[in-house]
Amino acid sequence: MGRDGSTGQPDTFVLLDGLRGLGAILVLVGHTMPYWGPFWAPGGAVVVDMFFLLSGFVIAYAYEPEIAQGMGAGAFMLQRIVRLYPLYLLGIVLGFVVLFATTVGNGDGGERGLALVAQLAPQLFMLPAPPQLGSPDLYSLNVPAWTLLFELFVNFVYVAAFRWLRDTRVLALLVVTFAVVLVVAVFSVGKIDAGSDWATFWAGLARAGFGFSAGVLTFRLMGAPRTTKRPVSNWSFVLLFAIPVAGFIPATPELRPFVDLTLAMVLGMPVLWLCQAMAPPLRYHALFTLGGRISYALYILHQPLRELAERISWRSPLLFEIRPVGGVLILVMAVGLAYVAERFYDRPVRRWIVARLKRRAPPRTGAVAIDAA
Repeated sequence: MGRDGSTGQPDTFVLLDGLRGLGAILVLVGHTMPYWGPFWAPGGAVVVDMFFLLSGFVIAYAYEPEIAQGMGAGAFMLQRIVRLYPLYLLGIVLGFVVLFATTVGNGDGGERGLALVAQLAPQLFMLPAPPQLGSPDLYSLNVPAWTLLFELFVNFVYVAAFRWLRDTRVLALLVVTFAVVLVVAVFSVGKIDAGSDWATFWAGLARAGFGFSAGVLTFRLMGAPRTTKRPVSNWSFVLLFAIPVAGFIPATPELRPFVDLTLAMVLGMPVLWLCQAMAPPLRYHALFTLGGRISYALYILHQPLRELAERISWRSPLLFEIRPVGGVLILVMAVGLAYVAERFYDRPVRRWIVARLKRRAPPRTGAVAIDAA
């Protein structure tokens, strides 16, 4: 929505929207790789780090003027939760329904069903389920939701410490601090693909902390741009196509940490810098904008579909396991679900929530200018 709280056309960095849409598709493909063919993208997890980087940049663009003028931590975090929670809730509920339904008829169905109900309780409030409830994952009902936990945490750190972080030198020091922790985490785990479970949650915090703060720093180093208008360049497509190619860079287990850290830390900020500095030809703007609009829905809703496809494959292998037909089928279903959920559920629900909040206590500042996940 617009800075004035309206629901008109938002300000968008068009190429960044396309990058978000492509990133969501790549995450889905990475999570459904067995349905696409006999290959693997060992560096594909870096897409999530790019999401954190993009989030820092677009949130700084949308919110820094308001925070500098006095928007408090409570108002900021409320807007972030309003932005994230409706689709998060839908993903958790769908994940619960799929997993619970597949326990019916199993020998341990009753015990498994009770465990799922227990895990549902904290996750309804965006809290991770303790491992004592039967799962090593932070969000057992929808594993990709782990990124939202750390996203909200670093969002809070950002707004709560803004009086100090508005000094770019302090912000740079924070980026370096998170970078050190991230290096330690990646070498400890052996790869950057970590953070979704309790055993590696600290690596997830390091990934979110570095990516988000580096995105904010990129915004500052660009001179805190006040407009999304960018010159058109066909180099936009080169940048987009280079990102999925990077995910297939091979590496031995000993070299994997070096490759992952290079992609996330050395190349991340320059790629963001270039992507925000240009736009694709006008005829592609609608497609790129649509990709950005449904990217969060696609990211947070694809896991229940993957779980459903996996269980259908157990009973009817031919339906999804004809490669790459199975992968394309899952992708089409996920994109369709994301489009419908974003347009007919997420936007109306958030519009209703914002209207209710305005009637209760009119906000001092406008709403977010970019729907940044």
